[in-house]
Amino acid sequence: MGTKTPSSERENRYARIRERMRAAGLDALLVGCKGHWWTGRGYARYLSDFHLWGHDGLILLPAEGEPALAVTSYAVADLVARRGWITDTGGDVFVAPRILRAIRERGLERARIGTVGTPWIVSADLHRELVGELPHAQLEPADELLDRTRMVKSAVEIEQNRELWELAKASMERFATVLTAGATGLELAAEASKVALVGGARDILVLLGDRSDRYGPPDDEPLRCDDVLRYHMEICGQSGHWCELTLTFAFRPLLDDEARLLETELSAFDAVRAAARPGVRLAELAARFEQTVVDDGWKLGPPTQHFDFHGQGMDVIELPWYAAEQPWGGSGDVELEPGTIVSYHPRRNVVPAIGWSGGVSDNLVVTNNGAEWLSGDWSHRWREVTQ
Repeated sequence: MGTKTPSSERENRYARIRERMRAAGLDALLVGCKGHWWTGRGYARYLSDFHLWGHDGLILLPAEGEPALAVTSYAVADLVARRGWITDTGGDVFVAPRILRAIRERGLERARIGTVGTPWIVSADLHRELVGELPHAQLEPADELLDRTRMVKSAVEIEQNRELWELAKASMERFATVLTAGATGLELAAEASKVALVGGARDILVLLGDRSDRYGPPDDEPLRCDDVLRYHMEICGQSGHWCELTLTFAFRPLLDDEARLLETELSAFDAVRAAARPGVRLAELAARFEQTVVDDGWKLGPPTQHFDFHGQGMDVIELPWYAAEQPWGGSGDVELEPGTIVSYHPRRNVVPAIGWSGGVSDNLVVTNNGAEWLSGDWSHRWREVTQ
């Protein structure tokens, strides 16, 4: 099932967060969490080592002393106390009273408290209630403080990510083994997902398409397997970390433009890895990708909202992130640090348009000596299938 998260990881994470809190002059953090794949669940897992599959919650992490958690379920609160890292827990459909009690018990009514998750995870109404009930406290945003901390993965986390990638590759190979014309997308995705689930996966997202304009969650329609088929999995492993991987199958010879664009994207893949190192921003990696595409003779179309790169950890999307469309696309573009794991799947509109892009997807871990692909020797070339 993979490397378990040791209790020493709790102390390491709390110590790193508290060091940033001291530097910012904060007495506590108040962290919103939500049972949501894309954002919010990761905060709960990072601070409590509990997989929050549903519900909303708040975690209080004081600069000194034990944390507390309030969540919208009595049963979940009890499970966290018994299985997770936080033993002072309470469950109620209204989380504010329970977390306010914890704040007062710790003498933080007049403290400087950093808030994490407003307004995307902590609702505006809940935030107003907290402010109203703590008239002498100073509440201020501290999202970047926590996001920058968990952006740097520990040695244990990196090892867990390596193990997750081996599970992801095994799942994808199972899909390749059972792929047969006439089988439905649901049948094939179930076979691959079974491998992931047996290996400890907690959540799975699957996208599948046998036409460039028909790509999404699998359904019960038979696959024709007479053109190109793309299969994409995003897997949350037992440790709470995510990875995403893509396979593309060609059931006929690649068209000239498809083959040429694929070679361009594979060259860009190598160029980005060579450029990724501590201190670099994702915008620089995107520029390296674009330059490779242009140097290969392609004309770029309009920028897209699609993320070229984003941090990946216990939330599907974490800091940092970058998309070609500006200004929002660069709003999370902070310098890479050793231990940052970046999800790689850049995409550009090219002129003339090509039906199938290269579809390259991987995870890049930044180290003091450069960067490496967590996929190891995995090939991102299309698999040509002979009938």
